[in-house]
Amino acid sequence: MTLILQVRPSPHRSHRLGRLQWLGCALAGFAVLAVWNPVAHPGPKCCLMRYAFGLPCPLCGMTRGVALCERGRFLEATAYNPLSVPALLLALGLCVKWSYEFSMNRSVEVVLRPAWRRAAWAAVYVALAAGWVYLLAFRREDDFAATWLGLLLSRFGF
Repeated sequence: MTLILQVRPSPHRSHRLGRLQWLGCALAGFAVLAVWNPVAHPGPKCCLMRYAFGLPCPLCGMTRGVALCERGRFLEATAYNPLSVPALLLALGLCVKWSYEFSMNRSVEVVLRPAWRRAAWAAVYVALAAGWVYLLAFRREDDFAATWLGLLLSRFGF
């Protein structure tokens, strides 16, 4: 696989400050999940697909999964969403990248040949689809009749 990291000077001051903003948001998110346990104290459901159809989207359970990963319970995290461990590793990698870019005033890019880039995106799509199949098969938490679409259809006699 042809993987090239290109390190260049930051093109503009706003690029460097943008990295600091992304890093701050990511660290704030990690801090919130370190303090709040969404498994023990669930928050509001924000998934529009769950509200509409009673089906989980490919990212449902990700907050609980990442929170469990932060607590070192990786196997239990994959039960909520099998992509939670890779998502946490990706987020940590981005935090390292953004820290380096901000502190060194450099821009780091991963450059792939077009064929490898297409293969990487295909792997991402296959992983999302496989995770979604798992969620549809094993993590159905809502009844369709309780969703807004189910309530609407029941008013019309369906």
